[in-house]
Amino acid sequence: MRLITFLAAGLLAASAAADEGAAEYREHTMEAVGGHMQAMVDIIRQKVPHTSHMSLHANALADLAGIAPTLFPAGSEGGDALPEIWSNPQDFAERLTAFEEAAAGLKVAVDSGEPIGPAFQKVGQSCKGCHDNYRAE
Repeated sequence: MRLITFLAAGLLAASAAADEGAAEYREHTMEAVGGHMQAMVDIIRQKVPHTSHMSLHANALADLAGIAPTLFPAGSEGGDALPEIWSNPQDFAERLTAFEEAAAGLKVAVDSGEPIGPAFQKVGQSCKGCHDNYRAE
């Protein structure tokens, strides 16, 4: 009986650690999104001369936006993520889709040499659309 109790407690602890790990991973990944956005702002504002890095940052944002929907599994509540993510999944999914589309559009704009201002603003607006309703600040 003690062995069963011990094993059950171990499984519960492992499950809690996995949930905590998922929330921490999500936060690290979203911090990376913010880092790439800020790096692009620094380039746009000519704080740094790294215009050749724009494509790298745009590609990274598009890649990170592509995995964003996988970062919010049930049971990973916590951190900056508000419970409304899981209580209003359809709206949240639509906002993640908007982020993914905006990031893909920014990648296209950067890679084609088009002006990136409008595409960059769309990414920022998509981030704000989630942060306003689904992130604790």
